[in-house]
Amino acid sequence: MVFLKPSSRLFQHVLPVLFFVLAPDLIFTAGISDSDRGNGSLENRLVISIDSVTGASLYAEDDETEVITRSFSPGRIPKALIVHADPKNDNLTAALRDRMAEILVSQGWEVEVRSLYEDSFNPVATADEVSYQKPSPDSIDPQVAEYQALITKADAIVLVYPLWWKQPPAMLKGWQDRVFSYGFAYEFVNNSPDSVISLLAGKKLLIINVAASSKDTYEDQGYLHYLDLADASLYGASGIELARRHIIYSSTKMGMNEKKDCLEELSTLVPLIMPSY
Repeated sequence: MVFLKPSSRLFQHVLPVLFFVLAPDLIFTAGISDSDRGNGSLENRLVISIDSVTGASLYAEDDETEVITRSFSPGRIPKALIVHADPKNDNLTAALRDRMAEILVSQGWEVEVRSLYEDSFNPVATADEVSYQKPSPDSIDPQVAEYQALITKADAIVLVYPLWWKQPPAMLKGWQDRVFSYGFAYEFVNNSPDSVISLLAGKKLLIINVAASSKDTYEDQGYLHYLDLADASLYGASGIELARRHIIYSSTKMGMNEKKDCLEELSTLVPLIMPSY
């Protein structure tokens, strides 16, 4: 995926002009059903994607344009890692991912957007990875090491994924098991699981979910409580603060205008993950 840097000259000078010229015709089509499209007129509208709108995978430095990928720059600019876990790239979940990245970049953040499916991340943990033994650096899978390096540098982590059977996709669970491992996310005191040292304290987490069922179903039947307990266990042990779980309920019943409102609502979540420095 791409690394977004807000210092792009394209982002700072050209895009604001384009936005005011084209704003009346801008529309997100990700996650819009055929019934929402009506007579097909949306196909002729401008489609927004993270690369074509922000141009932020490019930035100018010393009058040269460079492509920056899979890394964060040094310095105290707030940094966010967005992890997307959905095999589909043309639905509401993908639109939420892209819009969140755009909002963060517009507010001065550096953003790394990663898709577990596009990365072909292997979610199957090995025996060594779940052995509660700190691994040697050369024994860590390069995929795992890359995500751990991004998490280390990030101030905030944003997870964007659907809820299937009221649970996260297996891909995300496998990513959590492998990446938030012993020796990276936490350690034990005197080999006791009842006494944990958190190694990722100070970072904030925002979870954005898309659910087909209603809010009442999640709350009344205890599914929301179950999700919160599971995340409190993992991220609590790591020392990461869960700032908010933001769920888009009844997503299959939403019309185009409701989906657009969901995208714009994301801007209200940014203050929750601002770093304290």
